[in-house]
Amino acid sequence: MNPTPYLNLDNVDLLCHDVAAMVDFYHDVLGLPFFLPYEPGQEWAALQAGNVTLYVFRTNSTVTPPRRVHVAAEDPPGLSAFGLTVPDLDAAVADLDGRVTWAGAARRWDHPSGIWYRFRPFRDPEGNVLSITEPHKSPA
Repeated sequence: MNPTPYLNLDNVDLLCHDVAAMVDFYHDVLGLPFFLPYEPGQEWAALQAGNVTLYVFRTNSTVTPPRRVHVAAEDPPGLSAFGLTVPDLDAAVADLDGRVTWAGAARRWDHPSGIWYRFRPFRDPEGNVLSITEPHKSPA
């Protein structure tokens, strides 16, 4: 079997009602740089998160998606959250405190292999869940 060429995530499209608010949040609060130039008033923006481009597009839809709680056993099927890596979760929480709406307390997730993560979920201006994640990819 030939290895599949679909191994790298290139971009994620995020639909919203207020592009300017999302740009303020993702660029000014979280510090993601622009991938393509952004002009206020545009109905889209492209920001860079590591090797992945986050495209933010305005939608006219009035459908309200289900509110996620970032608990796998309780959320409906679909994309649950974006995880942004940080070297020190406690420092990142202190930096973002008062600038984001937290969606839960800091938690730890352990895989049987010994790899583990500390993370804390929060919401963007449209209610999407993100988390800041401190990965520990070698056994504890």
